[in-house]
Amino acid sequence: MKKILLATLSICIVFFAWAQKRNDLTDKSLYNDTFSPEVVIDPQYGITMYEPLNMMLGKDTVRNDQNGYAANGYLEDYYTTGQLMHKGFYVDGQLKIYKNFYPNGNVERNFRLVDLKKSRMTLYYEDGTVKSEITYIMSEAIKWEDYYKNGQLEFVEEYDKSMQYYKFKANYFENGSPENTLEMTDKKKLVYTQSYYYANGNLKEQGEMQYDKAMFDYKRIGSWKLFNESGVPTKLQKYASGDVVSEKDL
Repeated sequence: MKKILLATLSICIVFFAWAQKRNDLTDKSLYNDTFSPEVVIDPQYGITMYEPLNMMLGKDTVRNDQNGYAANGYLEDYYTTGQLMHKGFYVDGQLKIYKNFYPNGNVERNFRLVDLKKSRMTLYYEDGTVKSEITYIMSEAIKWEDYYKNGQLEFVEEYDKSMQYYKFKANYFENGSPENTLEMTDKKKLVYTQSYYYANGNLKEQGEMQYDKAMFDYKRIGSWKLFNESGVPTKLQKYASGDVVSEKDL
């Protein structure tokens, strides 16, 4: 009787040890893959392998779980080092919200919902500095901001809600001063003020632009002033439908 009890106890211990080991493995391997950092991280674009699964951006690639069915719920992937690389919420095999991570544990990108139509993506440099901020309406990027590694804004563009033309667009030098800006001044006529700058901050060119709906293009109109690097006006040009019609020195 004593031997039977010992044998039963041994079997139970082995079973529970196996079950615990299986649970430990399941925690990391059920959802579900491991990757080498050098394979999945592009030096310029980061971890892009999950973008085709993003249902909110109109993508249609489907991910299956370990049983071959369309994945649902939270899924996790890991680096070969054991560090978490990806955690996302899947619906019928497609991503709804997710975060990717660098091998050092910092977030690489964070995609989340704002409401039924709007979503946001934030991308980061490896040290945690914001790299890009993108706001989507349905599957279209209505506002996009890029940042230098020093944290200064590098580029921004924002579209009208129709997604046909800009509300504002600009590029910036690494010190934060503007390189060029396009700012709407008359929404009804789709007229903008366009400004270009020297690296020292002084104005280089400035005038009006108008969006041509028929040509899907922006054309110079009216008077444009040109300046030297000291900020002194040097020339006045007049445009009609994108072409210079007169020019004089100042």
